[in-house]
Parts: sequence; structure tokens; C-alpha cells
Amino acid sequence: MSATTRRSLAAFSEIAVVLGGGLRGDGTPTGSTQRRADAAARLAAERDVALIVSGSHGNGPQPKVSEAEYMARRLAELGVAEERVFIEDESRDTLSNAVCVAERYLARIAPRRLTIVTSPFHMARSLATFAFVLGPEWPIDAYPAAPGEQDDAHAATEELYLGNLRARLEGLQPGDLRRIAERARSSLPLHVSDDPPRS
Repeated sequence: MSATTRRSLAAFSEIAVVLGGGLRGDGTPTGSTQRRADAAARLAAERDVALIVSGSHGNGPQPKVSEAEYMARRLAELGVAEERVFIEDESRDTLSNAVCVAERYLARIAPRRLTIVTSPFHMARSLATFAFVLGPEWPIDAYPAAPGEQDDAHAATEELYLGNLRARLEGLQPGDLRRIAERARSSLPLHVSDDPPRS
């Protein structure tokens, strides 16, 4: 679809951000990534919502296909129109998901209902992150994906990750996108690595 005929993000009264859930060592999407895309397709069937799929990859070298691109392909397979899907494929963790989505898309439009689509174990941290990055003008809702077999193990580390997030944002004000983005980028190497993951 050409840029001239594509429906603009601002034309949607509601936007959902679908967060990538990782890639396997062979570059294929994890179950979390697939379940989040499937949940986004269900949401798109229920409401006239634009979907921003967000995520490059976590640790390790950059893959040929990003988390966001896999999710966009999955949404197309499930019948979601291409004009409703927007890609953010640079972020490497939850904070950079929020920063990159805000910089690329949300800073240019008026606040409106924003729904976060992610795994249940990841939801509280995701909501807190987006609320801080965007500030109080954006109303944020949750739309959880189906739980997976490893969710309990992932949930056990969420308090640690939430503490790390608070430390990264210490001294900053909610909604101060410029300073939050600077902090997110400067602290990212402490949280993700370009080295191949250990097996």
C-alpha cells in the first residue's frame, strides 16, 4: 500500500502497542511473541484500533527479521489489514519500546486511548513504563495475551526488572520524552548485549 493511500495513525481513535516477546536462537519468534500477535489480532477484530508492533530483538546479534516484522506478518496471516499495522523495529527492551514508539509515532498526534498488548507476567511493568514515558495525558489500558508455559518463571524476575526500570528513570519527570530517551539509550548497553546468547 502506498504512503498516499495508507490511513494515518492519527485517523484512529484508539491505538494498541504490541510488544515483542523475544526471538529464539535460530531467529524464529518465541511463543510469547506469537501469543502477543494473536491477542492483537483478536483486539483488532473487536475494535477499530491501529496496531503498532514494537521490537527489534533482545540480546544477541540483530536477526534478519525483527520481532515487529514477525508480528506484522502474523497479523496479516490472521486477516488484519495492512493499513492498520505500524512497525517500530529498533527497540531492544521495554523502556526502549515505549521511547521508540513515542518518538516515531505518538509524539506527533493528540493523546487518545492507548492499549498495551503483552503477556500477563509483563503487563504491570509495561503499563508503568508507557505511563512514565508518555505522561498523564495518555489513558493507558491493558489487553493481555494468553499465558504461556514459562510465564511463572518469567514472572519471578519482574520485580527485579521493575526495580531496574525505576533506577534507570530516577530523577526524571513523567512525559519528559527527550530526557527519558537520552537516559534509555545511554543505559541500554547495561541491559542488552550484542553478544550471542549463551546456550
